[in-house]
Amino acid sequence: MALGMVGEALISACMEILIERIASREFRDFFSSTKLDICLLDELKIKLLAVNAVLNDAEEKQITDPAVKKWLDELRDVVLDAEDLLDEINTHALSRTSEGGSRTFATKVRSLLSSSFKNFYKGMNSKLEAISRRLEHFVRQKDILGLQSVIRRVSYRTVTDSLVESVVVARENDREKLLNMLLCDDGDGMSNDIEVITVLGMGGLGKTTLVQWLYNDSEVQKHFDFTAWACVSDDFDILMVTKKIVESLTSEDCHITNLDVLRVELKNTLRDKKFLLVLDDLWNEKYNDWHHLIAPFRNGRKGSKIIVTTRQQRVAQVTHTFPTYELKPLSDENCWRILARHAFGSEGYHNHPILEEIGKKIAKKCNGLPLAAKTLGGLLRSNVDVGEWNRILNSNLWAHDDVLPALRISYFHLPAHLKRCFAYCSIFPKQHLLDRKEIVLLWMAEGFLQHVHEEKEMESIGNDCFNELLSRSLIQKDNAVAEENFRMHDLIYDLAKLVSGRSSYHFDGSEIPRTVRHLSFLREMFDISEKFEGFYELKCLRTFLPRLSYPYVHCYLTKMVSHGWLPKLRCLRILSLSKYTNITELPNSIGNLLHLRYLDLSYTSIESLPDETFMLYNLQTLILSNCESLIQLPQQIGNLINLRHLDISDTNLPEMPTQICKLQQLRTLTVFIVGRQNGLSIRDLSKFPYLQGKLSIMNLQNVVNLVDAFQANLQKKEQIEELILGWDSDPQEPQFEKDVLHNLQPSTNLKKLNIKYYGGTSFPNWIGHFSFSKIIVLTVSDCNNCLSLPPFGQLPSLKELVIKRMKMVKKVGHEFYGSSVGSQLLQPFQSLENLKFEDMSEWQEWLPFESEGRNFPFPCLKTLYLYKCPKLKGTLPSHLPSLTNVIFSECNQLVTKLSDVHWNTSIEAIHIREGQETLLSMLDNFSCCELLIEKCDSLQCFPRMILSANCLQKLTLSNIPSLISFPADCLPTLLQSLDIWHCRNLEFLSHNTRPKFTSLKTLRIWNSCSSLTSFSLACFPVLQELYIRFIPNLEAITTQGGEAAPKLVDFIVTDCEKLRSLPNQIDLPSLEHLDLSGLPMLESLSPRCLPSCLRSLHVDVGILSSISKQELGLLFQRLSSLSHLLVKGLGDEDLVNRLLKEQSLPTSLEYLFLNNFSGLKLLEGKGLQSLTSLQMLNIYNCPSIESLPEDQLPSSLQVLSLRECPLLEARYQNHNGKYWSKIAHIPAIKINEKVII
Repeated sequence: MALGMVGEALISACMEILIERIASREFRDFFSSTKLDICLLDELKIKLLAVNAVLNDAEEKQITDPAVKKWLDELRDVVLDAEDLLDEINTHALSRTSEGGSRTFATKVRSLLSSSFKNFYKGMNSKLEAISRRLEHFVRQKDILGLQSVIRRVSYRTVTDSLVESVVVARENDREKLLNMLLCDDGDGMSNDIEVITVLGMGGLGKTTLVQWLYNDSEVQKHFDFTAWACVSDDFDILMVTKKIVESLTSEDCHITNLDVLRVELKNTLRDKKFLLVLDDLWNEKYNDWHHLIAPFRNGRKGSKIIVTTRQQRVAQVTHTFPTYELKPLSDENCWRILARHAFGSEGYHNHPILEEIGKKIAKKCNGLPLAAKTLGGLLRSNVDVGEWNRILNSNLWAHDDVLPALRISYFHLPAHLKRCFAYCSIFPKQHLLDRKEIVLLWMAEGFLQHVHEEKEMESIGNDCFNELLSRSLIQKDNAVAEENFRMHDLIYDLAKLVSGRSSYHFDGSEIPRTVRHLSFLREMFDISEKFEGFYELKCLRTFLPRLSYPYVHCYLTKMVSHGWLPKLRCLRILSLSKYTNITELPNSIGNLLHLRYLDLSYTSIESLPDETFMLYNLQTLILSNCESLIQLPQQIGNLINLRHLDISDTNLPEMPTQICKLQQLRTLTVFIVGRQNGLSIRDLSKFPYLQGKLSIMNLQNVVNLVDAFQANLQKKEQIEELILGWDSDPQEPQFEKDVLHNLQPSTNLKKLNIKYYGGTSFPNWIGHFSFSKIIVLTVSDCNNCLSLPPFGQLPSLKELVIKRMKMVKKVGHEFYGSSVGSQLLQPFQSLENLKFEDMSEWQEWLPFESEGRNFPFPCLKTLYLYKCPKLKGTLPSHLPSLTNVIFSECNQLVTKLSDVHWNTSIEAIHIREGQETLLSMLDNFSCCELLIEKCDSLQCFPRMILSANCLQKLTLSNIPSLISFPADCLPTLLQSLDIWHCRNLEFLSHNTRPKFTSLKTLRIWNSCSSLTSFSLACFPVLQELYIRFIPNLEAITTQGGEAAPKLVDFIVTDCEKLRSLPNQIDLPSLEHLDLSGLPMLESLSPRCLPSCLRSLHVDVGILSSISKQELGLLFQRLSSLSHLLVKGLGDEDLVNRLLKEQSLPTSLEYLFLNNFSGLKLLEGKGLQSLTSLQMLNIYNCPSIESLPEDQLPSSLQVLSLRECPLLEARYQNHNGKYWSKIAHIPAIKINEKVII
C-alpha cells in the first residue's frame, strides 16, 4: 500500500480531506442549489491551502519554538471545527440526494439541523464566515513566525498482513544467565521465601522483550506447571494486578470484584503447582503493597519463580531474592545489528556500504537502547535512499530529550494519516491491550482512513495502517497473552500522549483540558455524576469511550450523562454505553448526534431504539450484542445506508426487518434470521456481498425453496471465517434439510463451523471434507435424526471438536475418522487438542481406528471430555500420548481394559462424576496432579490411584455417601488442597495423621464428616485457607497438639450450630479474611482472632458481644487495614448502635453491610458520620428499621443499597416525597433491584 508523503504534519491529513470535500462537484453543486454562499467556501479553501503549505515546516520548528507550537495547537482546533462544520453541511446534502433514504427520513434529518431551511442556511453561512476569520489570523501569523513551504519527497512502502516477529538480538548471554536462574530448583521446597528474579534497567533496554523470550521458551514452558504474565505499570492497584494474574493463569475473564475472594481463587488455581509469574514494569516500591500482592504465592512448590521487571532501583531492593539482574545498554555494534535487521530484513546490508556507514553513526546515537534501534530500523525499512538516511542522521530532533529522540524521529517521519492513527492510541490507559478490529473501527469512525487509498475499502486500509505501526515497532504484539492482542511500550505511549497534545485524553481523575476531542475512562460499578464534573465543559468532544476497569457484572451510569450531557455533544462521532445495565432506552435527542459513526450499546438492557436513531445518516458501526432485552429491529434500519458493521449476536430477536436488505455495504452482520412467507428470505443473503468475520444464519426451517439456499451464495463469501447454521428444535423433512445444508456450502476459508438442530439423517459431503483445511473449531449439536458422524478426522487443522446431543448416534467408527486422501495414508485428527462428547444418550460403541504403522488418531489430543454418555461401554482410543486432562461424567457403563490403554501416564487432571469403581480402577496406573471424584455411589474405599499418586496435589470428593473413612496410611504427602463436599458419612482425619499433612494449604469441608466434633489447626502447619460449613456436630476448633496456623490467610467457619469455642491463644499473623457467622452457640472470641492485618470481617453480632465493651472498642481501632465489615443480626442487635455511638469502628472502613437485624429500628447517626472513608452502606433484611440518620450520613458515601427492608422501601419509594429528598444527594441508591443514579 502506498502510504503517502513521509514526514507530513499531523494535521495535514485533516486539511487534505477538507480541501478535497470543498473541491468535490457534489458538494459545490449543493451550495449552488441552496442559499449557502459558495464564495465563503472558496475563501475557506484559499486560507486552508495557505496554512497547509507551511505545516511541514511548523511541525519541525515546534520542537524548538514554543510560539510555533502554540500556533500549531490552536490551528488544529480551528481545522477540526471546520471539519465538523463541513461534515454537518455534507450530512444535510446527502440526506436530500440519497436514494436509500425515505422522504420522511430526509425531512426529519433536515429538521434536526434546523426547523427552518432559511435559518439553517443563514446559520451555516455565519459559521463559515467565522471559521474563515479565525483562519485569517493563522495566515497572518505564519509570516510573522517565518514559516515556509517545505516539500518532502514521497516515499512509498509496501505493507503486507504478516507480522514482523520480534527477534532478540545481542542478549544471548543475558538469556543464558537468566535461564539458569529460572530452571534451578535449589533450596527447600517448603521455604517461606518466594524466589524472585528482578530484572532492572531503564526504559527501552529490552527488559520485557528479553523476559518474553524466556517466558515462551519451550524448556521453560515444560519446566513449570503454570505460567502467568501481568503488566503492572505505574498505576498500581492490587485488585487489578491480582485479577490479571488469575486471567492469565486460567485464560478466562475473571468477574470477581472482591480482593479476598480473588486471592482465594488465585491460591486455588496455583495450589500444588510449580509456577512462573512475570510482573512486568513494576513501579510501586512500598514493601507492604509488595507483601500483600505476593501473599497468595507463599510456600509454593519447590522451583516456583517470580520475575519482576522494573526501572526503579528501590523496587529491585524490595522484591529480589536472587541477586538483582541489571540489564546493561547494548554496544553500538549490537545496536547496528538490530537497526540493520529491521531496516534490511533478510536481504542484509552488505550491498549498501554507504548506508552501512551512515547506519552505524545513527546506531551510535541510540545510546545502547534496542527500542530506539528497532524503531529507527522500522522507519528505514526497505528504504535505500542515502539522502533519507543522512536526513535522519543529521536531524535536529536528536537534541531534545522529552522522549527518546529516536522515537520522536520515527514518529516525525510518519505519513500524516498514520500520525493521526498513532496519536489516537493515547486515548487508552497505559499498558492497555489493543484489539486490532476495534482500533480499526474507531479510526474509521474518526475519519482517519478517508482518501488514503480510494480503491481499497476502509477496513483494509485500517488493517494496513495497523500493520505499518506494528512493523515500525510503534505497536508491539504481546506474546504473553492471546494471539491477537497488542500493546504500546510505555515510552512509545508517552510519545503518543506528547504528540496528541490536548486532543486525546485518558481520564484518570486529573483535570481535563477543555480542548479534548477524544476521551476514554475506566468504567466502575457506579459511575456517579461527580465523576464527570470535569466533562461538562467539553463542547467539541468526538469520542466517549468507557473502558473495562473492575470486572463488574453490572455497571450503572448516571442519567445526567446518558440523557443529559451526551445528547448535547453535536460533534460526537464515537459513543459507547457498553456494559451499563441501567441503559434501557436512548433519549430521542440521540438524533442530534448527526456526526455519529460508532454506537456501542452491547451488554445494556436496551429494549428498543427510538426512531431518531435511524436518522443517524453517518452511522457506520452499530453494536447491539448481548442486549438480551432487545426483541425488535424496526424497518427504519434500512435508512442507515452507510452502516458497515451490525453486531446483533446473543440478542433475543425473533425476526429481522426486510428493509435490512438496503444495507448492502455491510461488512459485519453477525446474525441473519430467515423469516416466514413475506419475511426475510435466505436468498436475501446474496444482497450482502462484502460480509466478513462471523455469520449466524438462524431459523433455517423457514427455507421453503432449495434454489433460495443456493442463491444465498455462501461459497462466494470468502471472508466469512466463522459460520453458525441453526434450525429450530422441531425437525422438518430430513432429505429437504440435507439439501438445504448442501446448498449452504461455505467457502473453504472457513475457520469455525457450528451446526445445530439440523434435521437430516446424514450430512452432505462437504461437512468434514479435507478441502476445508483451515477449520480450527467445529461444533455439531442437537442433530437428532443423524445416524452417524461425518469424517471430521480428515480436517487437518481441526483443534477443537464438540459433539452434543446426537440422540440417534449409536456407534462411532471408521466414518468418523475418514479415509485416505489420494495416495497419502491419513492420520485422523492430526491436530486435534480438545474433544468433547456431551449428552449422547444412545451412544454405545466407540470403535478403534484400523490403521497401519504409526498413523494412530489423536496424536495431539490434550483434553478428552465425555459427559452424559450413559450407554457407552468398551473401547476408548488406545494411543493418546499428549493427553493431560480426562473428564468422564455420568458415563455409568464406561469400562475399558487397562491393557488396551496407552495414554500419557502423567495426566494433569482427572475428573470422574457418576462413574463405576471399574472406571476408577482403569485409571489406577496413571499419576495426576488434580483428581475430582463425584457421585460415585458404590465407592466405599479410596481408589488405589489416590494412595499411590505421589504427585497428587488437589483432591476433591463430592457427594459420595458410601465413603466412610480415610485410608489407614493416609493421603499423599504432597497434597496441597483437599475439598470434601456432601460426604456426611466420611470420618475425618485423626490427630495421628498430622505428620502426613505438612503440605496442605487449602482445606474445605462442606456438609460432610458428621462425626467430627473437634478440629485441630495444629494438624495443618502450613494451612492458608480453611473453609468449614454445615458440620452438624462440630463443637470446637483447637490448637491442641502443637502450634497454631501462622500462615492462615482465610479463616471461614459458618453455619455450624453446635460450635462453642475457638482457641484463646491462637496466633494468626497473616489473617486477612475472617468469617464467623451462623454460629449461635459460640461463647467467646479471642481478640487474637482479629489481628491488625485483617482486611475483611464477617461476623455475627452476638459473637462480638462476648468481648468486653472497652476491649472491643480498642480492638476495632487497632484494625487499621479493615475495609469490609459485614455484621449479621444473630445476638445482641443493640451492639451495632453502641459501636456507632462510641465511634469505635475504624475510619479505614469503606464498605459496611448490616444483614438480618429483625429488631433493629434505627441507626446511630453520629458514628456513621465519623466513618470518613465509607463508600457503600448496604442494609439487607432489616424489616424493623424505619428510617436512616438522613442528616448524619458521611459525605464520602457514594452508594446506598437497601434490600428486603420494607419500612425503608416505603419511606423512600416516592421520588417526589419529602423523605426521598433527604437521601437524594447520595450519588447512587439501590432499592432491591432498582438503581437510581
